[in-house]
Amino acid sequence: MTASGRPVWDCEPVTRPSAPQRPRYPADGGAPGGRPPGGRAPDDRPAGRQVRRGRWQNFAGRYGWRAYALPVLSLVTVLAVLNMAAHRGDSQPQAAGSTPVSSGAPISTVGSSSAPASSAPSTRPVASSSPRRASSPPVVLRSWQLPPGPAYTFNGTGVFSTIPGTSGVLGKGQLFRFTIDIENGITGVDPKAFAATVMAALSDQRSWIGSGAVALQRVDSGPVDFRISLAAPTTVRSICGYDLKVETSCNAGSVGRVILNVSRWTRGAVAYTGNLAQYRQYAVNHEVGHALGHNHAHGCLPNGMAPVMMQQTIGTKAAGQTCRPNPWPFPPGVAGAPGDEQVGDNADLEFFQRNQ
Repeated sequence: MTASGRPVWDCEPVTRPSAPQRPRYPADGGAPGGRPPGGRAPDDRPAGRQVRRGRWQNFAGRYGWRAYALPVLSLVTVLAVLNMAAHRGDSQPQAAGSTPVSSGAPISTVGSSSAPASSAPSTRPVASSSPRRASSPPVVLRSWQLPPGPAYTFNGTGVFSTIPGTSGVLGKGQLFRFTIDIENGITGVDPKAFAATVMAALSDQRSWIGSGAVALQRVDSGPVDFRISLAAPTTVRSICGYDLKVETSCNAGSVGRVILNVSRWTRGAVAYTGNLAQYRQYAVNHEVGHALGHNHAHGCLPNGMAPVMMQQTIGTKAAGQTCRPNPWPFPPGVAGAPGDEQVGDNADLEFFQRNQ
């Protein structure tokens, strides 16, 4: 109970002083009862600026911190992409020998086969698969050097086998019997093909039988005057010598063999570049000529051909003249064949020096 006789629970309610009432504005910013856009009373700024600020505040109020993060992240992303693109362009190496294309002209690579280049201009560097180098001048062989070509057997066994086969007597005159042999261990040469090439050369009327004073006959047994033998270079050197460091063939009368060097049989000579078949005819006729008693010749025939007894494996330069290669002792219609011959090593040495 209170002093006035009322119960405690019957006290008068305590009233708080009322706060000043905010003016209300309609939603369109008009009379009281609503709110201005953006929740603020209008001020004295221009209307356009008020609207723009109100929209941004609405956007910021709706999305909070994301409203500020989104443009920042977008800017960071753009900068990162631009930085990566610039880094890629700077770090990509340009291959040695690459050529920037700026005129749209086609690009060709020496020694390669490719589709035609586009005619559209480009600024990309076009990298070759290997560094470009200045083209080297072609290698010019000396006349006595062994030309490049297929591989051949360098070492044989030193033992020869006779290739089976015989023939009738070829030509008229003094008869010379011979066999055709090949050194054991030689590979890459068919023995029958070798024998056929030898026989084709010796049975031709432009060969030694064309003189009318020589007859030849192939046998594979019995006594012979010489043996036409294909040998490896090491065997040729051991039989013929190697004073001049040149791969040559020879007639080794001391052992009764006409030695044909397989290196030359395989690759030929500079004078016969591009015509290995003719070089083989020359080699057979030249070395068999020695077996028949002929010496070296060092001057051209009257028509400018080299005599078959010239050392055409070494070269075809005569004194003051270069002869045309010739594989035959008696080329048709040529006077003076088979040519003037000289005896002795001095003439051979002078010929070698002329053909260096």
